[in-house]
Amino acid sequence: MQAESDGWGADVVFEASGATQEFETVIKTLRPGGALVLVGLPPGQVPFDVNAAIAREIRIETVYRYANVFDRALALIASGKVDLKPLVTETFGFEQSIEAFERAAQGRPADIKLQIVLSPEGV
Repeated sequence: MQAESDGWGADVVFEASGATQEFETVIKTLRPGGALVLVGLPPGQVPFDVNAAIAREIRIETVYRYANVFDRALALIASGKVDLKPLVTETFGFEQSIEAFERAAQGRPADIKLQIVLSPEGV
């Protein structure tokens, strides 16, 4: 993230994995005054550098699952105001489902979402 932002950091970071190790470094990806949105639910308590968060003056917001935002999110997607295509790393046909799940199990860092479609038109 630092290279893409000339060393400045991102305005907003969504932590959606809930992976414990991400909480150790996520603050470093934000610009001073940036916002961290916690979406993923970790399996338990996580280490979090409160001093770094305060020093960078980041805002921390949380989202509990889809409570109170699901209908609004669907409306934004349906209106075309939000494009989800950049989030889909690769699309698999239904007959490739096992391959898709094996790929997901690899946990490749560059994969965001792997999509399985039921009809050949969607591939």
